[in-house]
Amino acid sequence: MTKYQSYSSRGQAPRKKEIHPVWRGVGFALMILIPILSYAASIVLIDANRANGWLRIPQELIMKGWGDPNLLVKIILTAVLSILLYGVFSLITFILYSSLGPPRYGPYDVPPIQYRGKRYRR
Repeated sequence: MTKYQSYSSRGQAPRKKEIHPVWRGVGFALMILIPILSYAASIVLIDANRANGWLRIPQELIMKGWGDPNLLVKIILTAVLSILLYGVFSLITFILYSSLGPPRYGPYDVPPIQYRGKRYRR
């Protein structure tokens, strides 16, 4: 071994942080559950819209001659609701991780520099 050899080349590479298998399962379940919830919510919203008349659906989105005339409306609403649900779950995850997660700096980290001097002009 030479004098200037780095630690990473001594034979053992530093271990990467691996995601716990439970969290992988939760992510997979949400990947399946979010589109299903979005589709169910789109059906409920379309039925409630038909009963209450909140929003008029454009005639260009209604497909006549097909099995379900509101299919295109359901697809668009499902996509929008999927994005919204993903954002809500991401926000909840962010809040939980920031309140219950590990601290930002460990015991061996150098604290950030806080300089309060003048700025130099060039």
